[in-house]
Amino acid sequence: MAKWNDEEKLQCISTQASISIKTWSSFTEAVIKAFGSTKVQELAFEQLKWYKQTVNQPVTQYYDKIIELCKKVDPAMLDSLKLKYLMAGIRESLKLHVALQDPKTTDAFLSLARKIEDTLSFTTTDNEMQQNEININATTTQKSLEQTI
Repeated sequence: MAKWNDEEKLQCISTQASISIKTWSSFTEAVIKAFGSTKVQELAFEQLKWYKQTVNQPVTQYYDKIIELCKKVDPAMLDSLKLKYLMAGIRESLKLHVALQDPKTTDAFLSLARKIEDTLSFTTTDNEMQQNEININATTTQKSLEQTI
């Protein structure tokens, strides 16, 4: 079977269809929209409505999942609607920080969320280290007191 590029594939589509379809990707989207399973679309929509970022799930993985579901629901979904779904399910510890920056695109959302997640991971690590130091100091002090008694 010959390997055709997108332009060659598009030329094989009937002339009537090519009037409104100018690219191969728009043709494949039209075919999926016309003949795709509505059940798959309905399931994706249900998942999209309820999907939440889990505690240990990186924001990039969450973002990829939401965008994938958005494409299944509606390949032509507006960026503004995707952004609403992204904001609705993001982890609470990130939501306020991201919302304050008011991203206007999904790309801006991802960039901000990643930076915030990275920054918060540093503070979490610092807090854990401080807590460990407090525990070590408390243990050392307790042992010193026990030795003097």
